[in-house]
Amino acid sequence: MHNTQPLDCSIPPKKSQLKTLWNSVSADLRSELGDSTFDLWFSEFKLTKIENGLVTLRAPGSMYSIWVEENFKEILISIFQKYLCVCSGIIFEVTSKTKSKGSSSAKRSRRSKKDKPTKLKPRVLVEKVSEQRLLERGRLAGLVEIFRFDNFVPGDNSELAWAAAQAVAESPGKTYQPLFFHSACGLGKTHLLHGIGWESLRRRPKSKIIFVTAEQFANDYIDAIQKNSLVSFRKKYREADLLLIDDVQFLGRKEGLQQEFFHTFNSLADLRKQIVLASDCPASEINQLEDRLVSRFQWGLSAELNRPGLETRAAILRCKRDDWNMNVSDELINAIVERVNGNVRVLEGALIRVAMVATMNEEPIDPGNVGEILSDICGAASGCQLGADEIKQGVAEHYDLELSVLNGKKRTARIAEARQVAMYLIRVLTELSLVEIAASFGKDHGTVIYAVKRIKSKCETSASLKNTVELIKRRLVRGGSSIESPRSRRGNPATDRFKGNEPLEKSSGMASDNDHD
Repeated sequence: MHNTQPLDCSIPPKKSQLKTLWNSVSADLRSELGDSTFDLWFSEFKLTKIENGLVTLRAPGSMYSIWVEENFKEILISIFQKYLCVCSGIIFEVTSKTKSKGSSSAKRSRRSKKDKPTKLKPRVLVEKVSEQRLLERGRLAGLVEIFRFDNFVPGDNSELAWAAAQAVAESPGKTYQPLFFHSACGLGKTHLLHGIGWESLRRRPKSKIIFVTAEQFANDYIDAIQKNSLVSFRKKYREADLLLIDDVQFLGRKEGLQQEFFHTFNSLADLRKQIVLASDCPASEINQLEDRLVSRFQWGLSAELNRPGLETRAAILRCKRDDWNMNVSDELINAIVERVNGNVRVLEGALIRVAMVATMNEEPIDPGNVGEILSDICGAASGCQLGADEIKQGVAEHYDLELSVLNGKKRTARIAEARQVAMYLIRVLTELSLVEIAASFGKDHGTVIYAVKRIKSKCETSASLKNTVELIKRRLVRGGSSIESPRSRRGNPATDRFKGNEPLEKSSGMASDNDHD
């Protein structure tokens, strides 16, 4: 098709035209990426539709859809633009599979009880709607197809969040208002948000569902102000039956946006419409979030998702393997989860890498070689094993303090900063709760909340403190608390300003923690 005029997208192409076009695009892809990469990722893709400048590609499985979208979307668009009058984007859909007795769903039913994947409650009678129509409505709502309840693997780390998500999808606006998920990245809170949306849509196809990130909400709000269309903006969000907002920590430090969201929240709550929020920290820790929003976020249920344990990590990867049709044995999966203790995204990346190596090698992979295949991933994830005592020791050594001083009651500027940095890093690098962190210092949890907020805020304005925190963090993750003390270095900008051990009130703005005990 190189020598022909670009295809006119105003008229839906015929199947023969789609086939010819895909052959041309495939040839270009093969030339750009090489035979092995093309055969591995694109050999089973199909071009199914072109409408309004949007190209729809059908992938043979979710793994292919995710990987290609994340790694090859831009090159696909650029190639399609050679052959089409307009190519504004690409939609990836996944080939639906008919379940049989030997299918992946049957395999999942044979999981051991140790995996603890909680079963969905029996589904109630719902209004029937075709799968295609459901997909169309879900996409319009902002939902991502691959994040559904039936491929979420709950465990001890997420039991409360999983149960609450099911309850909200079954009875929105009645059980938990709002439902607030919080966790570090990659632990499943976004998956649950989308899952609630899809299950709610399946049960109530005519309901108005909106999924956005807080940043998207902010962009819509700014756009409405610029275009003088606040009425339509408010109508859109305040008439939703289910509002799903991800990354609500983005609202921090944005007063005008917080005011708008406050009124949106109140409007939906008054109408008993369901609100579900997700954040990378508890509401009380969101930097410069108005008290009235903090209190509203805490009205309903706050559910934390923690890092999955060994058995749950293995169950997650077995589920992914079945969904993605991977030729990876249980022994290899066990070898992966024994070496990788990162979040679910890190685990998925490790699984994909092992699967790719297994595909390219003629001989089966020995589980003993998994560590070598994943050496960089294992190193990056190993920091998750740190404990509070190791982190305290690392911070104490960096600030040239005895550990007993860090755990004690002295409040000079240097000691107070070190103590707050230690609390912050324990919160970031471990799964300990606020109460547990506080107990390890002999404080109450309010002191820890203050310390975390304080260090977060100071790192945004003080390059020196930010560098100090990142330096300690890197050294801890790389190898425990073996950190040089300032005495062994020629000066340390992070600690030099404390040489006189002056009282905290005279230091550069670092507040004493005794005001918040």
